[in-house]
Amino acid sequence: MRVRRLPFQGRFVVLAACDNRGVPTLLEFFEGLGPNLEKDMDHMLQLLERVAASGPLRNTDISHKIQGDIWEFIKGRLRVFWFYDEGRVIVCTHGLVKKSQKTPKRDITQAEQVRIAYFAAKQRGALMIEEEDDG
Repeated sequence: MRVRRLPFQGRFVVLAACDNRGVPTLLEFFEGLGPNLEKDMDHMLQLLERVAASGPLRNTDISHKIQGDIWEFIKGRLRVFWFYDEGRVIVCTHGLVKKSQKTPKRDITQAEQVRIAYFAAKQRGALMIEEEDDG
């Protein structure tokens, strides 16, 4: 499994999980957002930068546990799913534009599947961490 280290500096490492093509799904999500969500995306990137600097914020309006070991970051209508790894590592699975009060079950399931695949790859020594500028 591949993950890409996002270019934020700090006490925490923020990774983005990649799909089967090796493309970080979170970055692809951001690239596909329209101009009407650009401000929310900028705020989400600022939030991720703050998280890298000092860790996930203890504010349920910005970040909270969804289910099991899956958490979400919140900025405007955007949600980014993530989980912890040891050693101050945060792995972002994917993002979505929230359209209703309830988080879609398929997105929770997708995040959980990425978490399971991540730890399985890590355990068998098949986890590849790419730096942001590795292309």
